[in-house]
Amino acid sequence: MRQLEFKNLDQKYYYEKLENGLEIFLVPYKNKNNYAINYVTKYGSNVLDYKVDGEEKKAPPGIAHFLEHKMFESSDGIDPFTFASKSGTYCNAMTSYTATRYLFEGNKNFLENLEYMINFVNEPYFTDENVLKEKGIIIEEVKQYNDDIECILDLETRKSIYKNHPIINDIGGTVETVSNITKEELYDCYNTFYQPSNMFIVVTGNFDVDECCNIIKNNKYLKEKNKIKKFEVCYLEEPDTVTDSYVKTEVNLVKPKLSYNIKFLFDKDRKFEYSMYINMFLSLVFGNSSKFWERMRNEGKVTSFGYATMNTDKHMSITILAETEKQEELIKDISNEFKNFTIKEEDMERLKKVWIASEVVMIDNISVTLDNIVYDVIEYGDIIDNKTELIRKINKKDMDEILNSIDFDNKSVVVLEPNKVN
Repeated sequence: MRQLEFKNLDQKYYYEKLENGLEIFLVPYKNKNNYAINYVTKYGSNVLDYKVDGEEKKAPPGIAHFLEHKMFESSDGIDPFTFASKSGTYCNAMTSYTATRYLFEGNKNFLENLEYMINFVNEPYFTDENVLKEKGIIIEEVKQYNDDIECILDLETRKSIYKNHPIINDIGGTVETVSNITKEELYDCYNTFYQPSNMFIVVTGNFDVDECCNIIKNNKYLKEKNKIKKFEVCYLEEPDTVTDSYVKTEVNLVKPKLSYNIKFLFDKDRKFEYSMYINMFLSLVFGNSSKFWERMRNEGKVTSFGYATMNTDKHMSITILAETEKQEELIKDISNEFKNFTIKEEDMERLKKVWIASEVVMIDNISVTLDNIVYDVIEYGDIIDNKTELIRKINKKDMDEILNSIDFDNKSVVVLEPNKVN
């Protein structure tokens, strides 16, 4: 394995790519008693249209999440939760728009748990009966999300920004799409996207690197999966403009909520750089310590306020979130702030120091380090191991260049209002 390091953070990590394409990232700690393992496929809910060896395929919304659920069922009836509980190990999984992650965290039986995790993710067991049973469970989950106010706002926000990209679908799909998923579709998606060349393993914490690497390399399933199946994910052309400039919806809530959204193109070769500058901009202009947030609070225009970013393969978007009784006034205030913001170089320097200090703190946390590695590999294709150096290079000139490339009038606003009483 190659020994590398997180620059300026006094922490080594190891990397190797196996012949079958599986990537391994290992971060050993000497001062920890626990460990965390993630087995990840670069397959999330955004993958709906794809080609395998030139043949066009179409999957229903929600199938990546359904597949994650079904991976926890085995032919011997012993599920991963039961296995992990024997050693007091935490076991879970999660599906996002871009990835599916399987997680073990504990302080005992490391090698046994690692071997078991690799085995169960490589041993799918789908039958018509267990697929049908799972549909009821997932449909109830989907219905709960359909009634959740934050989920409603999130979905309406994504639909107002994007027109054709599958990010406009809920990760869990709909009652209809889940109801129609078949065993054959699950196996097709599994065999395409759960191959080693589309997956990686991250381990952080207290473990021996050589022992860990040997378990992975000698796993019987990974040895058998040595053929790389070629596939291509397809997306419809996405317009550069937002889909709807203004959406108002009545739902069952007490206080109105809104999202104010900006959509823009980004340079794919500078994705991490764009992310840094956009997040610094948002923190300085709309963060908890910003003058704007203080003014909105003092004027009684918001009861909660925050921001988020989202990106697809081509576009990024900024979202300002608020709970407010004065929607129209707040919309004008946010619009004016986007047009008239000022960013001072001394404020940028101050935030850079905060970010670098945060990197120093985070590298000592094995769970945060693991999450950061997974995010980097999914979003940027590799670990960004020189973040402190890149933060130090942040400057006003590049900030102005990126912000000046954004059309802040390319916006959508989503308002959720309480149902009117007849």
